[in-house]
Amino acid sequence: MQRLKSPKKEQPSSRDHWEDPRPQFLHWVETHDLEKTWIGRLILRLDARFSLRRTLLIFAFCLVLSFLLFFPMRMTTELRIGETAKIDVTSPLSFEMVDEVTTEEKRLKAQGGVAEIYDYDPEVFGRIVSGIDRSFRNMRIFGREVKWPGSVFRRQESLKPFFAQKAAFEKDLQANVPDDIFEWLVDNRFNPRIENALVRNLEGWYERKIVEVPDRKLSPMDELTARTLSRNSVGAEIKIRTRDILDLRNPEVFQLTDRRALERFDDADRAHVLRLSRALLQPNLTLNKAETAGRRQKAREDVLPVNISIKKNQTIVSRNSVVQPFHMAVVKQIESLQAERRRGLMSVALAVLLATAILVFVSFHRRFGSQRLKLTSKDLMVMMLVAISQVFFTKVFLSIMDAAFLSRQASWISPDFFLALAPVAAAPMLIGLLLNAGEVIWFFTVFMAVSLGIMEDFNYAFFLQCLLGGIAGARGVFNCKTRNDIYWAGLRAGAVNALVVASLFLVAKSDHDNPLPIVLATVGAGFAGGILSSLITMMILPFMESVFNYTTDVKLLELSNMNHPLLKEMFMKAPGTYQHSLMVGNMVEAAAEEIGANPLLGKVMCYYHDIGKIGLANYFIENQKPGQNPHDHLSPFMSKTLLIAHVKDGVELGMKYKLGKPIIDGILQHHGTTLIAYFYNKALDQRTDQDPEIAEEDFRYPGPKPQYKETALCMLADSIEAAVRSLDEPTPARLQAIVRNIIQKKFSDGQLDECNLTLKEIAKIEKSFIKILLGMHHQRIDYPRERA
Repeated sequence: MQRLKSPKKEQPSSRDHWEDPRPQFLHWVETHDLEKTWIGRLILRLDARFSLRRTLLIFAFCLVLSFLLFFPMRMTTELRIGETAKIDVTSPLSFEMVDEVTTEEKRLKAQGGVAEIYDYDPEVFGRIVSGIDRSFRNMRIFGREVKWPGSVFRRQESLKPFFAQKAAFEKDLQANVPDDIFEWLVDNRFNPRIENALVRNLEGWYERKIVEVPDRKLSPMDELTARTLSRNSVGAEIKIRTRDILDLRNPEVFQLTDRRALERFDDADRAHVLRLSRALLQPNLTLNKAETAGRRQKAREDVLPVNISIKKNQTIVSRNSVVQPFHMAVVKQIESLQAERRRGLMSVALAVLLATAILVFVSFHRRFGSQRLKLTSKDLMVMMLVAISQVFFTKVFLSIMDAAFLSRQASWISPDFFLALAPVAAAPMLIGLLLNAGEVIWFFTVFMAVSLGIMEDFNYAFFLQCLLGGIAGARGVFNCKTRNDIYWAGLRAGAVNALVVASLFLVAKSDHDNPLPIVLATVGAGFAGGILSSLITMMILPFMESVFNYTTDVKLLELSNMNHPLLKEMFMKAPGTYQHSLMVGNMVEAAAEEIGANPLLGKVMCYYHDIGKIGLANYFIENQKPGQNPHDHLSPFMSKTLLIAHVKDGVELGMKYKLGKPIIDGILQHHGTTLIAYFYNKALDQRTDQDPEIAEEDFRYPGPKPQYKETALCMLADSIEAAVRSLDEPTPARLQAIVRNIIQKKFSDGQLDECNLTLKEIAKIEKSFIKILLGMHHQRIDYPRERA
C-alpha cells in the first residue's frame, strides 16, 4: 500500500506494452481481401467442391502411415559366417546383385596371374669393372709415393695413409671393403693380378642374371619377365628361366670359376678374392614394383562383375547349413534394398496411392451408396489414429516375437507363425464397435489389409489373412448384445484366420518343405490371433469411449442397466415418465428389429429421452394426480416454455452423465419441430382482438427433426404411447386408428423428412407398434367372486 501512495512514477512492465496481434492480422486480411483474388477464389472453390482441407488431412495421414510402413523396426535374423543357420532364410523380394565374393575371387585370380616385372640392366657388369680399374689404379698411384718400411714393426705406421684413402677407394669401387681385405690389398700393393682375378670371376658370374628377391624363394619352375634397359629407352620384354639366374641371397652359388687366373694364389689369397668378389656383386635384374602393381591393377579392372539373380521367396540359407560369405553378402544386399525402399520417394508414392483409394471410395459412396455417408471429423481422426496404432503395434509385436522366440524355437516355428499370431483383426473390430456405417467398416478393413500386406514386403498371404479375418471380426461385433459377443467375434476371426492359413499352406507349400507340426502350430497361431484381437479390443474400447465420447453397443449395454443413477432418480421422482420410457423402449426395440435398425440403441435412447422431466415432473401429465394440474394456473405461453425446457434439461443431464452423442441426439430430436397443439389451441382461445397474432412457430419444439431411424422410431413411439395411455377403452380398432393417424400426422408434418425411413419401413413400423400395443392392452376375463 505504501508503494501505491508513492508519488514516484513506476516503470511500466513489458506486459503493459503487449499488444494482441490478432486484430492486426484480421486487418491485414481485410486490407488484402484475399478471398477476392483469383487465388483466394480458386482455393475457396476447390475447398467447396473437393473438400480441400479434408483432402490435405487425408494425404498427410497417408504420408505418415507410409513412412511408418517402411520404417525399419523388425529385427533381422542374426547370421554369422561359419555358424549353422537355425531357420530357413528366404528373400522377401526379387532383385539382382553383384556377387562380390565370386567377383573378388576372380579378380584375385587374375591379379595373381600377372607375373612380376623385372628390369634387366646389362651395363651393371661394365660399371663394376670400371670401378675396379679406377679404384685399383688410384691406389697404386698413391702407393708409389709411400716409402715402404723394411722393419715389420714400422709396417703399421705405413698402413695409416692407406686407410685414410679407404673411403675414396670404396667410393670408386662402389662397394664396402672389410678392413682385413683392404689390409691384404695394401700388402699386395693392389696387385694387377688381383684386379684381373676379380674381373675374370665377375665376368663368369655376370654371364647369368643376378637377382635379389626379398619376398620369396625362387623355384626351379619359375620364369621371370624382364625388360631390357638402355640409357634412353626400355627394350623388349624377355623371359628368363630360373636356371639362368643367381640369387644374391644365396652366396654359396657364387664360387671362383676361373682357375687359370688364380694359379699363383694360395688358398688364403683365393679366399680373399672370393670374399671381395662377392662384396662387389650388384643385381642386374631388379623387381619393378610400380610396373608390377600397375599391371595387376589393370588385370583386376578388366574382370567384369559377376551378377546373380535372386527371386522372391528363394532360400538363401537352408536350415542347418553353414553360413558362407556369399550368404552374408546377399543378406546385406537385401537389407540395403529395403532401406532404400523406405526412403522418401517410395513413401510419397504410396501415400498418393492410399489417399487416392480413400478419395475414390468416398466419391463412389456418395454416388452409389445406399445410405448417406455421415462421418464427422472426429470419426475420421479416430480411424486414422486406429490405423496408425494398428500398424505400429503390429510392427512392434513382430519385432519382439521374432527376436525373442524365432531363433530359439526355429525347430517348430515357421517364419509365418508370428504373422498368423498378430492381432490384425483388432482395428476392424474396434471401428466396427465405434461406427455403425457398414460400408465404411468394410473399406477400413480392406485399407488396413492392404497397408499391412505392403508393410510385410507385399505379402499376399498376410493380406488375405488381414482382410478375411478383419471382416469376420467386424461382422462379429455388429449389434453385439452382450460383452461376450466380442469374445465370440474373436473366435470367429480366429477360425477364419486358421482356415486361411491352412488353405495357403496347402495351396502354396508342400508338406515336404513344412512338416506337419509346423503347419499345425501356424494354424493354431492364426486361431489365437483372433482371440488376441478380441482381448485387445476389450482393453482399448473403454479408453476410446471415454476419450472420444463414443457410445458403442457395449456402452449401451451398461446404460440399459436399470440401476443407472439417472433411471433410479427418474423412477423416484417421475414414476409415470419412467413407465412411459420403458414402454416406448419396448416398442422401439421391436420396430427396429423389423426394419434393420439398431434395436439396442433405440431401446436405450427411449429409456433416457425424457430425463429432462425429472426436475419438473409434476408439470407432465403422466406424473400428475387426478385433479392436480399446475397448468390450469399458468398461461399457455408459460406452459409451452416448461414443456420445451425438458429437452434442454435432458441434454444437460446427458452431457453431465456422459451418455454419449447418440443418446443426446435422441433427446434433442425425439420431438423434432412438432407443434404443441393443446397449448397452441388454448392460446388461440384466450386471445382477444387487441392481442397480437400468435405464430404457430412459437409453439413448436426447436428441433432438429430426427436424423436417424432410431430417433424417428423414438418420436413415433413416444407420441403413440402417450396417446394410447389417454384412452379409456383401448380396443384393437381404436389402437390401430391411433397408430395410423399419428404416423400419418408426423409424416404429413414433415417430421420424417430428414431421416432415411422408406414407406415400406414405415408400414413395418406401424404393424410392429400395433402388435406390441395389442399385447399390452389385451382384454382380460372377469374372474368370478368367491361366495361368502
